[in-house]
Amino acid sequence: MLTDVFFVRYEETPLFRSFLRREKRALHQCFTVLEEFHPYWGETDDAQKASGKFWEEIHKRLANELGVRWLSDAWYETHVGLGEYKRKEHRKRAFIEICRNWYNNHALQSADIDEFLKERLSLIEVGLRIKYDRADSCRKSLEASRPSSSLVAKAYKKTVDEYETASAEINERFRSARFPLNYHNGFFQIEADLLVSNEIEQPFWSLVSEPVWQNVDLDMKEAVDQRDNGGKDPALFAAKALESTVKIISDKLGVTHGGEKGAHNYIDNLSKKSVVFLGDWEKELLKAYFTKVRNQLGHGPGSEPMPQLSPDQTSWAIENAMSWIKLLILKFETQKAKAP
Repeated sequence: MLTDVFFVRYEETPLFRSFLRREKRALHQCFTVLEEFHPYWGETDDAQKASGKFWEEIHKRLANELGVRWLSDAWYETHVGLGEYKRKEHRKRAFIEICRNWYNNHALQSADIDEFLKERLSLIEVGLRIKYDRADSCRKSLEASRPSSSLVAKAYKKTVDEYETASAEINERFRSARFPLNYHNGFFQIEADLLVSNEIEQPFWSLVSEPVWQNVDLDMKEAVDQRDNGGKDPALFAAKALESTVKIISDKLGVTHGGEKGAHNYIDNLSKKSVVFLGDWEKELLKAYFTKVRNQLGHGPGSEPMPQLSPDQTSWAIENAMSWIKLLILKFETQKAKAP
């Protein structure tokens, strides 16, 4: 199974130059976040089995992407018995131990600090994504009111809360260690400046974590990845995320009629007097974004020069799309809450 891992996504983007006390401390702290989900010893047999499966899944996914069978020695030698019955036996290490031994093998970082840190952080990312998938499943069940009992609903909520607490802690550890990263919805990505992160990106990722905005989340992740790695179409993916938001809200408000030709028509749906969702100035500004960003990048230029945004313009396009999406979702949630 192919796993999207941090060290592959950012292989060509240098991020780390030192491996000193601060970096070592952050690595240790990030690993303990995963250990708090599933420690070496579970309190019950079921907890112990869940822990084994969790660390086995992390190991399987990461080892495969690294191209190795085992991250570290999987077997150890021990003596059992007494006296003449004493003998050697080879026993299998627990998967958490195999992962930890590889993760903490600091001798391996001497060749390439950047690669070493990215690979270790990939283990954390894979573990958090496994927990994100589980929390997302629980969140969907709670929204659909599908838990079979109040105890199950309580367990689902606990799973979501534990994941969100771990997610917040990882981001705090990154800030303390001055890692240029932000974690959201299963992925590590390069963080923008602190103001943009606090006011735009973090609220944005929180809002689109709900299942209904899944396509918005995926396209914006692609936009950020392409921006951070010098990809070709980051602003185009940001515009796609914004267009999906407009379409979803149009559908949810029941004003989609099926004859829409593009984003402008969906924006018109949201500015109808019967809906009272977008003001005239909002409509014009939103249409201008698609005209100047989406349309120019999304269509062949013919004999004209190929349109190309500078890095600063690309960041603006992504941040602007995030701001619009955040505004539209918040307006939609407010309007939904007021509905009888």
